[in-house]
Amino acid sequence: MNSTALQSALREWETLIRSPRLWATFAIVVAIFVAMGPSGTMEDMGLAERAAFWTLLHAAAWAVAISIITLAEIWLREHISSTLVLLTINAVLATPFVAAAVELVRWSWLSLPPTTLSYGSQFAVCLPLSILFSLLTHMTMSAKPAASTASQLTVSAAAIPQEPPPLLARLKPDIRGPILHLTVEDHYTVVTTTRGRQLVLLRFSDALRELGEIDGLQTHRSHWVAAAHVEGLEKVGGRFAVRLKSGTVVPVSRSYADSARRRFGDIRDIGERQPLA
Repeated sequence: MNSTALQSALREWETLIRSPRLWATFAIVVAIFVAMGPSGTMEDMGLAERAAFWTLLHAAAWAVAISIITLAEIWLREHISSTLVLLTINAVLATPFVAAAVELVRWSWLSLPPTTLSYGSQFAVCLPLSILFSLLTHMTMSAKPAASTASQLTVSAAAIPQEPPPLLARLKPDIRGPILHLTVEDHYTVVTTTRGRQLVLLRFSDALRELGEIDGLQTHRSHWVAAAHVEGLEKVGGRFAVRLKSGTVVPVSRSYADSARRRFGDIRDIGERQPLA
């Protein structure tokens, strides 16, 4: 087991320890054993001693089980796609160690030295408990990354301000706004924003580079559109086109049609409703 896996396990153990579901389940299971008093503890122990005994025994069993299962989960989840198989293997791997922990607690508290027969009996009892441990561990570990990732993305988005694309600096202040569309006109690039349009003396290839991280797609050797402002794909008079939310129709050449279809969905054939931009 490498250091990365151990570090991951430590993080998972910390998450598990803080899980309300884990502690609630632990309390319920211990309460059931205290109330039922199995293994002769009802007859031989008072309520306080019985509660202490089963709390200690389950604490040892759960600690061992969760430690083994977490390590197994981290190591196996990259190789096993079936959740059911993963949970079963985790439980089988943990059970021998859980049974050993139970035998040690019984030996120290009840002065009952372990035997092959008693260990086999504990193994049979601990297997269904290990399945429960495996399920709880898997549920907690599966739920955590999504929440953690969402939290990290929220923090990242809030903490890192987005830089305006360099192309905006070339526009007049009253034209600067979200960029919708770029197109070529002679030796100029026409930049269309939500606030207007402006001719910029700039090669189209250079204008594309100055878009920065704006999400969009080149639809033609002379056209680019911002993805956030695309309404959908159309087929206008036998020619492919992208319709923007502003109503502008931008041509899609055949060489870019597959990319546009993958990005923006199926094409609707609407006839000759509007000429291409």
